[in-house]
This record gives sequence, structure tokens and C-alpha cells, in this order.
Amino acid sequence: MNDRQLNSLLKAVECGSFSKAEEELFLSKQALKKQIDTLEDEVGFPLVSRNRQGITLTPAGEVFCKEARRILAELNAVIQRCKGIAFHEETIRIENPYHPRLMLEAAFDEFFRRFPTINQHIILQNSNYLVDDILNNRADVAECTYHSRFETDGIVCTKLFPSPYKCLMTSSNPLARRELLSLEDLRGQKVYMIPGNKTLISEINENFSDIEIHTDARNDTQEIQNICYNRGIFISRAYYIDFMHPLVSVPLKTESVPYAAILHRENPSQVVKEFLRVIQETYPGVENTLQ
Repeated sequence: MNDRQLNSLLKAVECGSFSKAEEELFLSKQALKKQIDTLEDEVGFPLVSRNRQGITLTPAGEVFCKEARRILAELNAVIQRCKGIAFHEETIRIENPYHPRLMLEAAFDEFFRRFPTINQHIILQNSNYLVDDILNNRADVAECTYHSRFETDGIVCTKLFPSPYKCLMTSSNPLARRELLSLEDLRGQKVYMIPGNKTLISEINENFSDIEIHTDARNDTQEIQNICYNRGIFISRAYYIDFMHPLVSVPLKTESVPYAAILHRENPSQVVKEFLRVIQETYPGVENTLQ
């Protein structure tokens, strides 16, 4: 008997069927059934009743699952306390390009809750290439917008969730009242972007000759404010522009949608592995990069 079998049983009971549980556990139905069959063989009595509607617990299974939840919770609490001792005063260096506002704030908060003795050191991008900072041991992980150039030897780049382009403007701009903008809505407007947004720049140039587009902007707070307060619109996929109040950001519908991503070494330290586990649990559907 092991905790994987117990967790599989509890998830199957929670979902009410093997079919639903297999999707959440990323197991095949056959593998899930085998785990529970093996568990029933080991304990010596049936835990679940199977029928066309799904599965239900037997009377003995109800008591077993109640105690299993308690045991797993206690085991997890012990493990977390021991990790706090093992990782006492260690540091994880988290790099973020351009701005101290963090894209993965929910994961950072949860990581601090679980590992209060691990120092989280937030650093702004040190070079023109995040990968270099990780490979040269200037950072342990980096949050970023996914780009194929990050797929390189020694680095794992994991997509996390969609992070659409945003249009930043003053509240006096009529478009600021919209909940979603399309490129059609930007006709006749002056828009500014950094040169790295090549896909979107091409999309605009090919389809909208009446959008006045400037592609030499910088991710500089003062420059962005000057653009917006001089009747311009700054377009970016950067997370921090949602927080440049009193300027207003509005999502932009585009053919290609950027993704938030996390970078780390192929063979990360144990502290980084713990951080990545928190990310995987905080953002469901993220692929497991620890296997």
C-alpha cells in the first residue's frame, strides 16, 4: 500500500467514476483500476462498488477512506515541517523581465506559505537573454512570455497559461471603456510596441495599413506613460501593464495568443523542484517538468 494508491482511490470516490478521475490524475482507466484492485487485494476487502452509474464506497470503504484522508493529511504536514528544516534559510532567485510586478504572484504566495524559511529573492532581468542568467547561475528560475528561442540545451521552458496582448491607454480614450478590443478597433490610432513583438507587428502591417504603428518603443515606465498621455496606445504582452494605474489596459484579440512561461535548468535543485511543484498545483493543466 502506498500514498499514490490512496490518493487515486480518494480521487475516484470524489469524482464518482474512474472515467472522470483518470482525467484529473493523468492516468489511463486501466492503470487507475489496477491501483485500486491492488489496494483491495492488500487490505483484504472491497472498498468500492462498481455499477453503470459509476462507483460508490462500501461501508468498510467509507471508514477506510475517512482514515486514509486523515493519515495522508498528517503525513503531508510532517513532510512540510521536515522540508522547512531541510531548506532553512535557503534562497531561490526568481527573475522577472523589466518590472518588479510578478506574473506568478499566486504561486509565490503559496510557496511562501508552504516554505516560510526559504528566501524568495526577486531580481529584474540582468542580461538581454534570460536563458544566459540561468545557465550562468545568476538566477534559478525566470518567469517570461513563451518564445521558441528559450527552447535550448540545458533549459526547460514550460507554458503555463494564456497571457493575451493588452492595449494601454488613458481613461479619456473612448476605447478604454471596452472590455475587449480587436485590431479593427485600432484603425486610425497611433500604436506603439517594442521590436520583439514581431508576430503581432506583421499581423498589423499585413492587414491594417490605416493603423499608425511605431515599433521602436521600450519597456520603460516613463516612456510608456509619455506615449499614452500623448494620445498613443501602448500594446504589450507584459503582465505588469495591468497595474500601471491610472492608465487603463484592455485585452486585445489577436490571431496568436502569447503564453506565460517559466524557465529553469534541466536538472534543477531540490528547492527549485519544490517551487515547480507549487506552480503545477497552482495552475492546473501545466505539464509535469519534473519527470
